[in-house]
Amino acid sequence: MSNTRCNIVERVVKVSLLVFALFGTHQAAAAQVGHPPESSPYRDLQSRRVLSLTGGVLSGSAGKVGVGPSDGTYVGARFDMHLGGPAGVTFSAGVANLERVLIDPRLGPENRTLDTATQKVVLLDGGFDLLLPGEKTWHGLTPYVGVGLGMAFGAKVNADSLSGYSFSTHFTAGPRIGVWLHPSSRFTLRIEGRVLLWRLKYPEGFFSEPEFEPTEPPVLDANVTKDTEWVQHLGLTISLGYTIGR
Repeated sequence: MSNTRCNIVERVVKVSLLVFALFGTHQAAAAQVGHPPESSPYRDLQSRRVLSLTGGVLSGSAGKVGVGPSDGTYVGARFDMHLGGPAGVTFSAGVANLERVLIDPRLGPENRTLDTATQKVVLLDGGFDLLLPGEKTWHGLTPYVGVGLGMAFGAKVNADSLSGYSFSTHFTAGPRIGVWLHPSSRFTLRIEGRVLLWRLKYPEGFFSEPEFEPTEPPVLDANVTKDTEWVQHLGLTISLGYTIGR
């Protein structure tokens, strides 16, 4: 990822944290002044440990060549634990079915795109959340921001043996923002948007002249393109949770 993109992501995360923190502090102060406890919009957070089923979509860049995993669906499970104050941790595991474009680098640009395929990608993730109302809910809601780190494991795609490219094991990272709803003392609903970053690595064959059409340009020009590229995906998930501890 370029330094410019890193700086942009860093600034967006910092600004989001500041804005939501200030908003949460202002709302907390306003709600507690002039309100008796029974009419306050704030209530103690009851859900300390929650196990959830999650579903959603993931959409993003397939890279300059278009061979990386891009758009698809996601299903999984997550475990959230409130540590105290505004701090929380989360662990998640799931499977995304993402679309991939298959190419043959031995052919020229007009002929090298072969087909599309769906690749299963296992996503494991752990992260930290900042609960903006702290140990309270606000009108039954808990807005939050956070960051996650994890790994992505791509299943085998047979056509990759032809192109030399594969999406196998990759480090992932990215910020997230969401709202946690508490319709009852046991059940919760979580709506979350996140940015997921991972790095693609291109094989040497993408920089060589096409074997079957040597007069055509290669897939990538080594003079202007590196063999690695950071790409980002946007994810939207909904999680239905059950409180297993208080």
